[in-house]
Amino acid sequence: MSTLTRWTSTHAGSTATELHHGALLATALEYANRGWHVFPLIPGSKRPATPRHAATDCDHTDPWCRGGHTGWEQRATTDPDRITRAWTAAPYGVGIACGPSGLLVIDTDTPKPGAALPPVERVGNATSGEGVLIALAEDCGDPDGMPETWTVDTPSGGVHRYYTTAHLAESLGNSAGRLGPWIDTRGNGGYVVAPPTVTDAGRYLVGIDTPPAPLPAWLVQLLTTRPAAPSSVAEPRPVAHRSAYLRAVLTKEAEHVREATEGGRNHGLFAAACCLGELIAGGSLTEADAAATLLDACAGHIAAEAFTEAEAWQTIRSGFRRGATKPRTAA
Repeated sequence: MSTLTRWTSTHAGSTATELHHGALLATALEYANRGWHVFPLIPGSKRPATPRHAATDCDHTDPWCRGGHTGWEQRATTDPDRITRAWTAAPYGVGIACGPSGLLVIDTDTPKPGAALPPVERVGNATSGEGVLIALAEDCGDPDGMPETWTVDTPSGGVHRYYTTAHLAESLGNSAGRLGPWIDTRGNGGYVVAPPTVTDAGRYLVGIDTPPAPLPAWLVQLLTTRPAAPSSVAEPRPVAHRSAYLRAVLTKEAEHVREATEGGRNHGLFAAACCLGELIAGGSLTEADAAATLLDACAGHIAAEAFTEAEAWQTIRSGFRRGATKPRTAA
């Protein structure tokens, strides 16, 4: 597989803006040539340019939605004609839909200014997602550490590592903090912002320009291992009594929702709702308390128009229903 083609122009009258617009189109076409499904992002933003309406507001007049609401993942494409039409119309940023592209992207970040650091036992001496990831590789006994793969440097000082998933029997979705602090993953239902996109935070740049490597087996295991089911079910405690464990679960799930990033917010909310739905079904938590906790946690995402309150409610209810199939009680 060839490395990423760099776009250039010999037109003497090209301005910096025109050059960047041309680079976005040419690079989107190059990603499509790799088999990566791309879609346009609002210029200067990380948000998808289409659809321009939420699922709850869909009136099916959009040609893409005549058979039902169609989101950015379904609209992502490798069709060069569609890509050319889209990026000729405006200098859109480039988003890559990870699931359809057969990719799992590991997103390592740096601590936000003023944010509380996680417990020492979770990070050791690491002070960033990169440090945590390296420590994970060592702990899992991988003699080669993190294999070289295609990487992107993000404006926040983080790194996106692209890995292929064609060799996996089971598809992988998104995760937030599952591998450790400051580490998220993007798979089915998630996307990443790709170079040479520029947002208000800065420019996304290619870090290592080499074909993506297969996702290492030890990472697959960490991302697919499920906690063991309890051997017995204890009598439910009264809902009015919140144990330290229950308070910790509510705090942790709310934190996961608040810290979910672009492309993984809805999945993070759903995963948190599933977790709390198990406790609701087990009698340790009321649905009203769980819903209030989750809605408060995603208030920032609603304000940023990542989704509407109605969409958040729909995701929460779906998570509660899924969680109810595995009832458990708070210790």
